Amino acid sequence: MTKSLRILIVEDSEDDAVLLIRELQRGGYEPIFERVETPNDMKDALEKKKWDIIISDYVLPKFTGPRALNVLKKSGLDLPFIVVSGNIGEDIAVETMKAGAHDYIIKGNLKRLNPAVERELREAELRHERRLDKKKLIETSELLENIFSNIHILIAYMDTEFNFIRVNPLYALTDGRDPKFFVGKNHFELYPNKENEEIFRQVVATGESYFTYAKPFQYTEHQERGVTYWDWSLQPVMDNEENVHGLVLSLIDVTEKVKLQSEAMQSAHLASLGELAAGVAHEINNPLNGIINYAQILVNKMDKESRESEIARRIIKEGDRIANIVKSLLSFARKRTEEKSIYNISGILHDALLLTEAQILRDGIKLKVNMPEDLPEIFANSQQIQQVFLNVINNSRYALNQKYNEPDEDKILEISGSETVIDGQRHVRVIFHDKGSGIPAGVVDKVINPFFSTKPSGKGTGLGLSISHGIIEDHGGNLKIESVEGEFTEITIALPEAALRSGR
Repeated sequence: MTKSLRILIVEDSEDDAVLLIRELQRGGYEPIFERVETPNDMKDALEKKKWDIIISDYVLPKFTGPRALNVLKKSGLDLPFIVVSGNIGEDIAVETMKAGAHDYIIKGNLKRLNPAVERELREAELRHERRLDKKKLIETSELLENIFSNIHILIAYMDTEFNFIRVNPLYALTDGRDPKFFVGKNHFELYPNKENEEIFRQVVATGESYFTYAKPFQYTEHQERGVTYWDWSLQPVMDNEENVHGLVLSLIDVTEKVKLQSEAMQSAHLASLGELAAGVAHEINNPLNGIINYAQILVNKMDKESRESEIARRIIKEGDRIANIVKSLLSFARKRTEEKSIYNISGILHDALLLTEAQILRDGIKLKVNMPEDLPEIFANSQQIQQVFLNVINNSRYALNQKYNEPDEDKILEISGSETVIDGQRHVRVIFHDKGSGIPAGVVDKVINPFFSTKPSGKGTGLGLSISHGIIEDHGGNLKIESVEGEFTEITIALPEAALRSGR
């Protein structure tokens, strides 16, 4: 079976070219050829057609083998180049090979031509495959580099002693550093953690990957971030003998996801408490109505000036107060809605205080409220704003009780309302000021972060102020905190007036 072969022949002798063609035909090739004698002709032939091999004489009237080789190099093509010429010295042949020719054959010994052509075609194919492999390797490397640099996952590559070899830009950015900073540094010198170090050592020892989800972490040099949560995996990098020679750590920040899940759990918990509170409130209402009615009957039948009548009227008064508390409790426990409407902010505060005033007074806290009756209305979800007020009031109670174990003239919670202008827009402002334990200066800016709490474990979730801050922002307002440890805390809540928020 003949093999097609496209040959560009650089030769001035037509007879010598015919001899080359016949020799190749005897070797089983079916030559398709073109003969050229000048540099321009060769250049044109290389540009216009595709060739498998070039066979060139060494000396031509207007051209030479070395010059033909140079034309090929300038074209950028990788083609086998074989010199076939008359008797020339061995030194010239060696020099030609050094210049880039693949073989040198004497015209009187053409029996070497076919083996040389077959060998060089095979070598050319191997070079082509290597170039393709190299191109693919470069493309793959560029793709991986692009993924490594732009993926929204923190990635670090380190040796088996946990020294960083390389980190991606996001890993460095999250820690506020340049990627070069990490190279050569030990992971556990930067982030000491005995538990995690043991996990790393186990992966190196066993060669088994490790995965964990929502693992808490706190940056040593970035305490203001509070506790963050991460999904992370540790993958061993194996050599050809299945030995671990490196580790790849990948991290995904799931703090926001954990926050949302916790808020959802808290909402479900509040919903359950709300249903329970509603049931209890209904149970209280029935006998309470009976007590008030019987007391009213006694008032109607007794002398108005008698002591018994006074006692009955007090029963009615206290019964009405309990009824109002139950009414507020039912309102707060009612199924939550995201709808907003126009409300008087003093009324929302009043309902919140109905639920907490008894506890405040029992703790020996003096309550001073100054809410002008003519404050503008707000456009709000009343239940959400009431939730914010309850959270702030409960925090004040806790701070005052921490500082004062017994009644004290400074054990005071002051609540005041006023109008203000923020960025040219009219707002209603409510200020909660207590002279309690205050907040340490280093953490005032962190208390609205999710899961950050100044209270001992078990006393708070670290979500109250975070959720409150989100609610106020959702209403187009702002929540600001000022505090001096050991002296006071003042929380200012500003909400846009109803006309502004509702577009009236």
